[in-house]
Amino acid sequence: MRYASIVTGALATAVLAVPLAAPAMADSSSPASVGAEQGEHVRGDGSREFRGGHEEKKYDSVQLQKALDAIAEAGAPGVVAEVRDADGVWRGHSGKADLEKNEPTRNDGLFRIGSVTKTFVSTVVLQLVEEGKVKLDDSVDRHLPGLVKNGENVTVRQLLNHRSGLHSYTDTLWPDFRKFYDTRFKTYTPDELIADSNAHAPTFAPGTNGHYSNTNYVLLGMLIEKVTGNSAKAEIRERIIEPLDLHRTSFPEKSTRINGPHAKGYMRLDGPTSTFTEATDYSTSWSWTAGAMISDTRDLNTFYNALMTGKLLPSALMKEMKATQALDDGSQYGLGIAKFDSPSLGTVYGHVGGTPGFETHAFTLADGSRQVTVSINALADTDAEKKAAGEAVKTLLTLGSKAK
Repeated sequence: MRYASIVTGALATAVLAVPLAAPAMADSSSPASVGAEQGEHVRGDGSREFRGGHEEKKYDSVQLQKALDAIAEAGAPGVVAEVRDADGVWRGHSGKADLEKNEPTRNDGLFRIGSVTKTFVSTVVLQLVEEGKVKLDDSVDRHLPGLVKNGENVTVRQLLNHRSGLHSYTDTLWPDFRKFYDTRFKTYTPDELIADSNAHAPTFAPGTNGHYSNTNYVLLGMLIEKVTGNSAKAEIRERIIEPLDLHRTSFPEKSTRINGPHAKGYMRLDGPTSTFTEATDYSTSWSWTAGAMISDTRDLNTFYNALMTGKLLPSALMKEMKATQALDDGSQYGLGIAKFDSPSLGTVYGHVGGTPGFETHAFTLADGSRQVTVSINALADTDAEKKAAGEAVKTLLTLGSKAK
C-alpha cells in the first residue's frame, strides 16, 4: 500500500539511486524557466573552489539553482534549499508556495520535516544512555512492560535501528491517501498507534532482519517520557532545540497549523497523475515522535552539523549511532540516521522525511564540513520527481556558493 512510505526512510533509496559518485551537473547554457523569475533571492558569489571528498571541484550558484529548478520542472509545486559549510551559506528556492495564488516559494519558509524527526529522537535516547538512564540492550519490557508483543525480546537498540520486527502502524492505518485526507484532523494517542501495531503479527523475529517501522519511534517517544517523567516534546526542546538556538524548530502536539511563513503542502490523492490537493494543516498526532516536527533549512543544517561535530553526543555513542546495517529496502540505517557511501564524497549521513504535503532531505558529510537540506512542498510521486530530487541533493552536496 502506497501510504506505507509516509514518514519512512525508504524514500532515500529511491531518490539517491544514482550513485553519489556521479553528481548531475546542470547545463549552464539551458534556460531555467522557474529560476529566472526569482534569481534575486539567491545569494552567492558566483563561483569558488570546494574540496569534496578526494577531488577539487569548481562550481557556481547557477548550477545549484538549476538543480532546484529541475525539481519544479519535473512536477513538484516548489522547493527550498540551503547549503552550509565553512565558507558560508547558499540558499535557493524554485517553484510555487501557493498554486492558487501563484506565489513563489521563499527561503525562510517553515515545513514539516517528517522522519527527520527520528534523528532528534534518537539523539535524546542516546543522551539518556550516556546518563545511565537507559541501556541500548535493555528490553522494551524493562521500561514499558507488556506494551508490545514479545517486548521482552525487543531491545532499545532494535527500536532505534528498525530491527525490532514490530509491524509499522502506518502500513495499515489508512488504505490510501484519500482516507488520510478525509480523517486528517483526527487525534490519535500513542497507545492507539501501538494497539494498531499489536493487531498485526510481527514482520520477523527481533534482530533477524531490518524493516522500517514507525512503531519503533512511537515506542521510543513513550520510553523517553517514562524514563524522564517529562514529555518527549520538552526533552527534545531542552536537550537540542534550546542549546542549539533552533528557534524555528518545533514539536507540535495539539496544533494542526504551521505557525510562521511557509509554503502550502500538496498531495495527489488519486495517484501520481492526479491533480494537487492542498493539505497543509492536519493533526500530527498520528506521527508523533516518528515524524511530527516542523523546522526550516537553517535549523536542520545547524542540527546535523552539531551532531556530526560532537556537540550533542560523545564519540562512543556517535560510533553506535553511525553503525549501520541493511534494511530490507536496501538502505543502510544506524540509530536514527541513514548512511550513503560515495567514492567522491566519502560517507554521507542524514535522513529523508516524507509526510503529507512535504518531503525533506537533510544530509551532512561525515566530518560535518557540509550540510544540505532540501524541502519540497509535496511528496515526490513520479519517477521524474524522485530523480530530480535525488540529483539536486547530490549537486548541493558537491557544489555551492559563499553567502554574501
